[in-house]
Amino acid sequence: MKKGPFKMRSSIAKLTNSPVKQTNTLPTVNISGTSRKNKELKAKYDAEMQAYQDSTASYQNRVKINELLNPGDAMTDSELETAESEIKRLQGENVKRGIYDDPMKDVFVMSTLMGGKDPKNHSFLVDLKPGDPGYGSGGYSTPSMDDSLKPTKPGEPRYEQEVIKLDMRALKNIPTSSTEPGLKKALPVGIRNDSYYTTERVGQNTQTAPKGNDGLPLIKLKDQAGSVVFEGSQTEYNEKYGNALQRGTKQYGQENLKRRLYPQGYTKI
Repeated sequence: MKKGPFKMRSSIAKLTNSPVKQTNTLPTVNISGTSRKNKELKAKYDAEMQAYQDSTASYQNRVKINELLNPGDAMTDSELETAESEIKRLQGENVKRGIYDDPMKDVFVMSTLMGGKDPKNHSFLVDLKPGDPGYGSGGYSTPSMDDSLKPTKPGEPRYEQEVIKLDMRALKNIPTSSTEPGLKKALPVGIRNDSYYTTERVGQNTQTAPKGNDGLPLIKLKDQAGSVVFEGSQTEYNEKYGNALQRGTKQYGQENLKRRLYPQGYTKI
């Protein structure tokens, strides 16, 4: 049996201590406020996110490399060549991102001389390390991967909130639209906009003529069906219904007659 060296870069650094690539990408997160401190927090967060994205991509390559180093069975010459080529490609991507962790450190190829057509003669192995079962006996083990290399996503910073003081005097001077419709006043209780009304003196067609506190004859307000809606003094009537009912303008006809009172917004049914 013989060991076949697998050559890789000699400059190795832990994934977590790899240099961070600088980028000029525009911010992708809206921040609260525009203070200098917020800008500094945003720039630091962007740099950490770029490093996290690079480390995540490199970690995924590292997982693929570990799978190639542990195929589950010995490899033929062609399978070994394919595995070594793919490992170099994946590690090359990591180096371009500034990640220098070397997955091939301490890894060697163990080859046996077996006959036959394209025999499975090759395996990736590492020497046993202190603490491994069988250490000191000259044995070997399969390559493993340190899962602590998996990157941790940075948390988004807590930005300072910018407080804006409003000038209340300026708010008072804001013009309102002249085309904005005015608010409609609610009709008094008992008044419907689909009915007209009439008034008459209390005691009409009788010998009595009761008066209210204002010294004027009491009056009744009746709806279109003849039901009494209000009975009281003329002063009280004016306070309750004076602004809600308006007299018609026509002497004759069926609509808008002077002898009738119509609610504002009257709608004929």
